[in-house]
Amino acid sequence: MRNHFKILIITFFSMFLYGMVLQSVPPILTTLTNELNLTHTEGGLLMSLFALPGLFISLPGGAIADLYGPRKVGIASVLLMLAGTVLVSMGSSFTGLAIGRFTAGIGGTVIVIVAAQALSQGFLHDKQFGSAMGIFNMGVPLGTIFAHNVFIRCATLWGWRAPMVFSAICCLIMLIAFWGYRGFVSVPTGGRVEKKPPTLSNFLFPENLRGSNSYLGIWLAAISFMIFMAAKTGAITFAPGYFVNLGYSYAYAGFLASLLMMGSLVTAPVIGQLIGKTGKEEKYVLAGNLVLTVLFILLYLSSTGHLFLTALIGLAVGLVPVSVFSLVPRLVKAERIGLGYGIIRICENAGVLWGPFAIGLAYDLSNSALVYGALVSLLCLTAAAIALSLGQYRKKTDHENKIGLSP
Repeated sequence: MRNHFKILIITFFSMFLYGMVLQSVPPILTTLTNELNLTHTEGGLLMSLFALPGLFISLPGGAIADLYGPRKVGIASVLLMLAGTVLVSMGSSFTGLAIGRFTAGIGGTVIVIVAAQALSQGFLHDKQFGSAMGIFNMGVPLGTIFAHNVFIRCATLWGWRAPMVFSAICCLIMLIAFWGYRGFVSVPTGGRVEKKPPTLSNFLFPENLRGSNSYLGIWLAAISFMIFMAAKTGAITFAPGYFVNLGYSYAYAGFLASLLMMGSLVTAPVIGQLIGKTGKEEKYVLAGNLVLTVLFILLYLSSTGHLFLTALIGLAVGLVPVSVFSLVPRLVKAERIGLGYGIIRICENAGVLWGPFAIGLAYDLSNSALVYGALVSLLCLTAAAIALSLGQYRKKTDHENKIGLSP
């Protein structure tokens, strides 16, 4: 088996593990709160605490990944996920559970960066890069689906600690995989990684925003992704309640909401192949957000056809993450790919945190699902506008590079 396909397997299951551990709490939440007498607020915080480290760990985590490579940083991140999951499985109070989830969240934040970095560096000059990225992006949805369908049954049969023990065993297996595999590519060009990583200020305030070597492109991609994630997370958060208010049963409302996530399993590999053949990833980000702008408006205006519309939304949602993750190696130097994904991750987590709050606030203030839907559509349209700006930026920098290479 060629090395880069081994990398694909390891990185795919890293993303699967991340999605599974992230979503390990919701399926067991009822059993957990009843046994430990937790409030719903505390239960919700256990989810938020996993995402919280992404706001301040992503950038240094990416820089460290560039400096020490995927294997060493991958081992450390999986160790943190393992330790955090074990702490949760042994927890008997909210404090213990919270420490465990926060610890696992630190490892989870970094493992996503490391996995994306390893895949990009391993496939960067391969024609199958787009297809690999499409498969890679199926990992989190599959991990999420697995957790919601399997863990709730495990908790019913053996208690809420059983899924956590299973998650810890999976972390241990992934730790062995990172420990045993030594074929990760540090720098795909064959060059040496700089021993001194760039300072954070160089990334936040690049000296030359107009130059082809600046980080304006990666920040445009990250901000567009942040707004997309805010819209997506906010829509998924309140979708079940919206469908119940329309008269659907709780089970069917949950199914309709899940379609918003499941569609990416179909779209991701297809878009990955198209990216591999055509490039121009920002066009798929633009197209996905424009389609979502229209579909969300239709969803909240229509009194029927919700199954069809949610299925279409799920397919359109899958256009964006694959394209954004594929953009990173195009926008930063090979030795800075880890930090590039760190920028993406910090903006992604920010969107996940503020999106549901902003959309929920709009819902409360207006008491209108139409206003809530309009805000989701407006966020998608804003993300599309930034993607359009990114396309113009890439055209300009490509032109400058061609001029610079002319004799």
